[in-house]
Amino acid sequence: MLSLIEKVFFIAAVALAAGLAFSEFRRKYRLISIGLKVSRCDRPAKRLWEMLYRVFLQIPVFANRPVTGFFHAVIFWGFLVFLLVTLNHVAEGFFSGFSLFGHGALNSLLLFMANLFAGLIIMAVMYFFFRRYVFRVSSLERPSYQSLTVLFFIFTLMISFIYYEAFKIPLSEALARNPANFLANLAFSTLPLRLAAVAQIAWVKFFWWLHILIVMAFGVFILYSKHLHLLAGPLNLFFKNLEVKAEIPLLNLEEQEKFGTPQITDLNRKDLLDLFSCAECGRCDDVCPAFQSGKALSPKSLLDKLKNNLLESAPLLRSDPAALKKLLGEVVSEAEVWDCTTCAACMEVCPMLNEHIAKIMGLRQYGVLMESRFPEEFQTLYRGLENQGNPWGINAATRSDWAKDLQVPLLAEKGETDILLWVGCAGSFDQHSQKITRSFVKILQHAGSDFAFLGNEENCCGDPARRSGMEYLFQIQARQNIETLNRYKFRRIVTTCPHGYHVLKNEYPKMGGHYQVLHHVELLHELLAQDKIQIAASGTAKLTYHDPCYLGRYNQIYDQPRRLLKTLNRQRPREMAAHKETSFCCGAGGGGMWKEEKSGKRISHCRMEQAEKTGADTIVTACPFCSIMFHDAIAETGREKMKTLDLAQAIEEQLI
Repeated sequence: MLSLIEKVFFIAAVALAAGLAFSEFRRKYRLISIGLKVSRCDRPAKRLWEMLYRVFLQIPVFANRPVTGFFHAVIFWGFLVFLLVTLNHVAEGFFSGFSLFGHGALNSLLLFMANLFAGLIIMAVMYFFFRRYVFRVSSLERPSYQSLTVLFFIFTLMISFIYYEAFKIPLSEALARNPANFLANLAFSTLPLRLAAVAQIAWVKFFWWLHILIVMAFGVFILYSKHLHLLAGPLNLFFKNLEVKAEIPLLNLEEQEKFGTPQITDLNRKDLLDLFSCAECGRCDDVCPAFQSGKALSPKSLLDKLKNNLLESAPLLRSDPAALKKLLGEVVSEAEVWDCTTCAACMEVCPMLNEHIAKIMGLRQYGVLMESRFPEEFQTLYRGLENQGNPWGINAATRSDWAKDLQVPLLAEKGETDILLWVGCAGSFDQHSQKITRSFVKILQHAGSDFAFLGNEENCCGDPARRSGMEYLFQIQARQNIETLNRYKFRRIVTTCPHGYHVLKNEYPKMGGHYQVLHHVELLHELLAQDKIQIAASGTAKLTYHDPCYLGRYNQIYDQPRRLLKTLNRQRPREMAAHKETSFCCGAGGGGMWKEEKSGKRISHCRMEQAEKTGADTIVTACPFCSIMFHDAIAETGREKMKTLDLAQAIEEQLI
């Protein structure tokens, strides 16, 4: 079909497009390579399978946005079909009448799929155009030429395919009889009845070239635009963290000269790959409690600012690295860094599995450990942790006072036990949380459990220090606790605090502390299943359950608390709109318990509004910090008709 000159031009155009694409690919690759090395190549088969599963089934894009997800998936699946179509078009251009797929059933199937997806993709383009440029959905960035260009490319590719096939119909008896080419047949029926053969051939060539040149332009444009996520995203999924969610690397405090991430070059390569993988879809902002309550932090904007800084820093990386901007304060504001509650909702919902929290923690560690820049309220937090071993700074000698009248054995006196009760700082010192501890102890006693606690030997687990960036204090507390725990014999540790549970179970092993750790919800579920406790079910209370972030998203404990509540109330709890994986944070995590919310609405107040919409009169949770936040929110918002209970309290009230 193509003349010799056209074939030469085609080869030159392919070479030019490939050269431009490779040049930009190499530039982006070099930018990612400036990051610190990180090992993410273990279990390659598992990584490859999970990457392919997520990419080809498009599972993540359907979450929370089924309609948008459907049209996004349609474009992806359609492009897989059109990859074959385009290869076939190239073959047709060089060898007239030739088809890579023959002229039988296989070719008809490809034509049918191409026509079907062409129609669906045109609908998708219209949907995304109206969504972004007419209705202007708030979670998306301001209308940009990049998005409009991509929509134009996709639309033109589909139209050029349809009319290329339509103008071929009079030239091919097989096409004229083929119902699989239904969109092309429809397009042909709208063309003028009398078209000279020369004109038909000219139009065929025109749409062939239009299609092929748009494909080349699109391929190059992807490398230069935010749509690089189409290529970087699958790689990012392959290199995801297979270990602890939102894992914080253990700093070598003795040998490292700098801590955290002062500049863009201090991020690791996976962090930098995240920046190019971000699709800027805004899903993270949709679920971020800080963003949704009107604070400075936008997870999407955070990644965008870091990406722009990386691109802007390219000329300085070799010539003058010292002149690079400091990330904290110059690229990302301190308010953004400290607004984060580390709830991991952004990471849970991200289709590309970007790791937002790792970047925020690096900025916090730099601010705290290198420049002593942190919210003023943390002075009291750190002083209390350092001097008294608890974030409230209450006299450490009173840590066991909550148990004076309960006859709870000390492990030091008992010597060995099945269950070591890790009370935690909230359960030991906060009056509201002490009630949770006491209720749980009474349940254990009622069940005849073999348990003991450390008493004043227990120290803060270190979560408040670590999540606020004070790694130095965390490691001191962790090592002290591990040394204490290793002196005793016990089978398992049980705690009522999800933060302590997460640290003891997932972070202490990195420091040599290997223990079997349960959350009290898991043990309560076990006791009920073994008939060691019995509950008098009541159908009068209207309950809703709040999933604590560190119990749910971090450790995937969703079902046991709901089964317990169903036993308590003869019915499932009234679910809030944001529940399980999408649960909305209470605001206490990441040091938020000890920091004033100086902008926007209180996060706990937002959550109470969500609870109230269910019609429930009791919000049940399984975390002392959540319970404290909701207890205060009820008083602050005048919702005295509502109350908050821990699962242990709810069960203890109805024990038989």
